[in-house]
Amino acid sequence: MRYLEFNHITIDTQNQLLIRDGESIILAPKVYDLLIFFCKNPARIITKDELMDEVWTGTLVTENAISRTLVKVRKALGDDPKSPQFIITVPRKGYRMVTEFNGSDKCQYNEQNTTEQTSTNKENNNTITTSFSSVNSTKNKKPKTLFSLFAISCTLLIVAVSFYFSIQQNIEIIATKQLKPLTREIADEQHPNVSPDLSQLAYTKVVRGKPSYINIENLSDHSKMSVSHPRGKLSRPVWSPTESKIAFLYQHKQVCIIFLAEQKEIKNKDNWQEITECSGESWPHLVFSPDGQYLYFNDRQSKANGYQIFRVDLLNKQKDIINQPITSGQGNYAFDISPDGQRLVMLNSEFTSQTRIYTLDIAQAKLQLRAKLPYLMGAVVWHHDNMTLVHPSPHPAYELWQSNLAGEKLAVVVSNTSRVKQLSRINNKQDFTFVSYLINRDIHFKDSNKDNQSMNLDNSSVMDYLPALANNSGQYAFVSKRSTTAEVYLAPLPTENKRVATSKQLTFFNAPMRLYQLLFSPDDSQLMVLADNQIVIVDIDKGEVNKLALGNRAISGISWQDQHTLLFSTIRNNDWQLMQYNIATKILTAMPNGYQGGLYDHKNQNFYFLADESNEVMKLNDLTQTPQSTGLICDPGFINRQLNLTLTPNGLVCLSDVNNNIQELKYYSFADKSISPWQKLPTSFDYQINDKGVIFTQLKQSVADIMQTKSN
Repeated sequence: MRYLEFNHITIDTQNQLLIRDGESIILAPKVYDLLIFFCKNPARIITKDELMDEVWTGTLVTENAISRTLVKVRKALGDDPKSPQFIITVPRKGYRMVTEFNGSDKCQYNEQNTTEQTSTNKENNNTITTSFSSVNSTKNKKPKTLFSLFAISCTLLIVAVSFYFSIQQNIEIIATKQLKPLTREIADEQHPNVSPDLSQLAYTKVVRGKPSYINIENLSDHSKMSVSHPRGKLSRPVWSPTESKIAFLYQHKQVCIIFLAEQKEIKNKDNWQEITECSGESWPHLVFSPDGQYLYFNDRQSKANGYQIFRVDLLNKQKDIINQPITSGQGNYAFDISPDGQRLVMLNSEFTSQTRIYTLDIAQAKLQLRAKLPYLMGAVVWHHDNMTLVHPSPHPAYELWQSNLAGEKLAVVVSNTSRVKQLSRINNKQDFTFVSYLINRDIHFKDSNKDNQSMNLDNSSVMDYLPALANNSGQYAFVSKRSTTAEVYLAPLPTENKRVATSKQLTFFNAPMRLYQLLFSPDDSQLMVLADNQIVIVDIDKGEVNKLALGNRAISGISWQDQHTLLFSTIRNNDWQLMQYNIATKILTAMPNGYQGGLYDHKNQNFYFLADESNEVMKLNDLTQTPQSTGLICDPGFINRQLNLTLTPNGLVCLSDVNNNIQELKYYSFADKSISPWQKLPTSFDYQINDKGVIFTQLKQSVADIMQTKSN
């Protein structure tokens, strides 16, 4: 195995890995080629023309391609262009590597030969007397051996690079496509799938207050056939590639079934053919194999488990699990089969917002890691060429990108004014369908001192959400996408003299980051921000933003125990575990087992924990005492990573569905320990309560239309 080492950085040239600070980073092909070229030419100024000739041989690229790749090289090295340690820019000339490197051979063959020679000498009982000339001979042979190994390594590298370029030259870069709307109706249309003969479109219809159902639309005359169930939700229709059949998902409470039905008989549920059951905690993605023999789907046992990919033989209903990476965290949450049916692409993620791209050779069951990306890719399909991928751009996604298997962006397939999701490939060897959607929420405040008068707060024309009330002052924090990315803002609540408030931006992530919860500390000096399984603490007075070092773990349902201590839920041994974290000492401690999550009532000095199995809220005066039942049932335990339990000045509120299977907000009174319905809000989870009133979000606009790409 050949290694290049410099300044505590190691490059594994066989596996194209860069090892820095104990972390292995998979290098994209162009990034690797550029870095190796710099390593081969240390302390020499390299012009852009040289880089084009050596790294992009036979390929027409612009200087921007070099600049973008160089940014990735510096990022992999941990280099700062303002004070570079490795690569510097020489104005009007090119680039130069600051440091030299050493090539170190760690070859098992050399070590093995030495061992074998020693063993042979011992067996012959020979006494070895090495003359000076023989020592010189050995010394002379070693550089030749090193040179031979280096030559072989270079030859293999050249062959690999040449093979890569030959593949790259066969890749067709997609020209940016036009758009054609397929649906423009009231309410939301989701999960589009066009029939193999291109004549019909099946999709999920989502109407507020009703179970979702399936529409099958004739694309010529736009006539529709609706398929519904009186109790359950129907979704994710997928056409069989060989028959006039549709697979789809049925869900009702904890029941999850994948059905298959003939198109002409699909309205009669008695004609549905059950393919397999799935977990009530999952939302499976369905994909047929191109020959129609198998249906692939992913499933998870519970919300604490990651997704696993299965396949069902439709002839004998035999289900098996495919070879795939570790499924902790989100697991293998998205996948697709290549048009030729030979490979599977899988998106794998644990807890942090990173994506690993894997491919599986289906015939040989051979799994290969292709890329590790610093953002969470929303979905993926194979391009028609069987070699590249099409997927949404980083969150919030307004484009579809074409990328190679290393995750490198090759082209923009579509640029859209609304966000994109749920793409699928059309059987015409060039186009795709996807959902173009827009969600706009506004923030409102009900003032408890003014007969719950509702006020519309400082809202933009895009998403404003996750409102949080300060405990001791007339301020609130919220998340807005007014600057494209999700950022946190601070604003004063309006008064009679000042209705229009000016908000202040607290964070500048400028990254594809999803945010899930905001919460002020007891003295309002700090603001907790829950991002993609990471906690960020904002010091409001100093304007400092610090990420807590909690590693790669699940994080949900955060609350403040005191000014320096957080409570949150994580996953241990595929089950929820309530944890306590001290920000000052950085000590993480496990709380009593058997609880999904919990919060602390500062006023009455009591803990309220949500039991694992029953979802019942239990009161604990002290962690060592026996818990007391409140009788309040909160189901589900978490909603969008927020704990489904909110502390009010005089009680607790949570969403519950124990009353005639109708979900509503329930209130538990500390005074008389009674349970009763709570006030109706437009949302069941995105709200906070204190002495001043209730702050909440209200959906202002929700549109989801199905679009099709259209080649020029």
